Amino acid sequence: MSNLNEIPIESVRIAIIGSGPRGMSVLERLASRLIELDIKEKVEIFLIDDGHVGTGRIWSTEQSSLLLMNTIAQEISAFSGLWDEKEPRPGSGPSFAQWWQKYRNDYSDFNGYAPRAYYGEYLLYVLSTIERSLPFSVTLHKISARVERLDETEKYQLLQLSNNQEILVNRTVIATGHSTNKLKDIEKDLDDFASNTPSVTFIKGGSVAQMDLSSIQPDQGVGIIGMGLTFYDLMAELTIGRGGKFVSEENGELRYCPSGKEPRIYAGSRSGMPLPVRGRNQKPFDYEYQPAIFTLKRALNIRKRGNIYFERDVLPLLEAEMTLVYAETELRLNKSKLVAQQLRKDVIKSQVESANGVNELALKYGISHPISINIYDLADPFKNNTFPSIEEFNKKLYSIILDDYNEAMNGNVDSPIKAAFDVIRNTRSVVRLFVDFGGLHPHSHQFEFLNKFNSASSFLSAGPPAFRSLQLQALIKQKILTVVGPSMKIKTSSNDRCIYMYSPHVQNSNVALNVVIDARIPTTDITYDCSNLTQSLIKDGIFVPFVNKKDDIEFQTGGVNVTLSPFHPIRADGTIAEKIYVLGIPTEHTRWFMQSGSSRPHKWIDFMIDADAIAFDILNSQDLSVNEEKDAYMLHS
Repeated sequence: MSNLNEIPIESVRIAIIGSGPRGMSVLERLASRLIELDIKEKVEIFLIDDGHVGTGRIWSTEQSSLLLMNTIAQEISAFSGLWDEKEPRPGSGPSFAQWWQKYRNDYSDFNGYAPRAYYGEYLLYVLSTIERSLPFSVTLHKISARVERLDETEKYQLLQLSNNQEILVNRTVIATGHSTNKLKDIEKDLDDFASNTPSVTFIKGGSVAQMDLSSIQPDQGVGIIGMGLTFYDLMAELTIGRGGKFVSEENGELRYCPSGKEPRIYAGSRSGMPLPVRGRNQKPFDYEYQPAIFTLKRALNIRKRGNIYFERDVLPLLEAEMTLVYAETELRLNKSKLVAQQLRKDVIKSQVESANGVNELALKYGISHPISINIYDLADPFKNNTFPSIEEFNKKLYSIILDDYNEAMNGNVDSPIKAAFDVIRNTRSVVRLFVDFGGLHPHSHQFEFLNKFNSASSFLSAGPPAFRSLQLQALIKQKILTVVGPSMKIKTSSNDRCIYMYSPHVQNSNVALNVVIDARIPTTDITYDCSNLTQSLIKDGIFVPFVNKKDDIEFQTGGVNVTLSPFHPIRADGTIAEKIYVLGIPTEHTRWFMQSGSSRPHKWIDFMIDADAIAFDILNSQDLSVNEEKDAYMLHS
């Protein structure tokens, strides 16, 4: 392919592979900088997606309006600056909530939690805004196709597409989303069993919008593995999506009126508890939390020291911060705001680093009993419990779900426990400082952080809107939905030609099923990714998994090994592919929480900072000649 270096390109060409929120954020920042710069050459940008260009697969505008986001719209913007009420443009445009209120009349119907299809429409609005705003010398090509292969040369990358098109570019940004992985372990066993058993159906994990649920018959038993956000999507699709209705009762509860088309839903997970719901939002769109204990400064000092174990060095600080917020909330509600503020000041002044330290001070200010925050216990509510029947378990589960709903309705400011859970969301940047690029000891990274904390933190902080709990309660009361119990197990039966789901902690919980749906989100592991592009990049040594290594201990994470910002892949031979950038989900585990799909309206979080760093690097490359005065202002601002 060396002759490609001799092919003249009359313009600077930039490819963005993946047009979901990450790819769109890079495009928006490129456009914003290009508008400010006096570019001499022609620039061509190729926005490529194997789904609908501008939304990707996850945010398709064609999906059911029952599938909701779990972040409130007012906290989301795909523009990199607050809207100044003038003509929208890259760098200044309406937030998702502002767009929703302007172009639709149902904003109040969803308690601020939008259908994913609406966010897809918003992304298309952002894309059209970008297109209208581009300088005359810049051309945007929207291409709906898969990139099957990337061939790298000294100067260029040649992209080979599924539509037989070939594109030669100077820079490539890989911002692909959730992968489809080769099945392994229990998923492969279930798929193989279903393939060889005509009466059994296994639906693989992924987005509900892409699942074919049409073969599921009324009153048929359907098992759901996992009770996270996808579980709630399935719950909605298999009930109100089939014509059922939730009716409000005078006591504030919901009653479910079946359509007769619903299956019987059986669900289970490791915890046995559906994801707790988010607290009713009481925070303004520009709310920012300032930690007193779990601070960036403290994290930097520990990171410099090295040899970090998550459960020894990090988790106690986070739980202490959560304990402080819990105590502050109680003091503010039962004493005064001034007393709560004084507690925080004393915690900072005394340089408290533990939950015990917080409790000692809180007791002096009037907290009646020590506050115990243990993330793993909170995420495992049925630990060491057994139940005589599936009915008794569901009674207990119902009471816990009801208590959780009541706490959620107190709000994410006025409920001590929901306010504490929000600390996990609000301090993700601090966690990243400890974890990213091998910050943890390899053993701790694998077993303490990814295997334990990652799921527990998501369980406590990433829940759906509170009204989902009312729907869940109604379906349990109607016996349309049954949870089999904690530590859910799956086994296949060739003799009975079915799949059994059961809990070892619940007697007589064995349920025979002919349809099982995996409601877990596939984890990132490029070695199992079915994408031809990913596998070709691995074969050519451009992609290799990041290995967290210390002494003779190694943990191969499955995420792409990349440099620090702007995230160039580090090849198998240790050299850096400086003309390629990898952003988001493919780098999960090298960095943490890359599945985030939005930035905030008022402030750049990591999401937008990363996108701008890539835009800056592309425009600061030798491929472009820019006006020197504007270059000094923009590229070094």
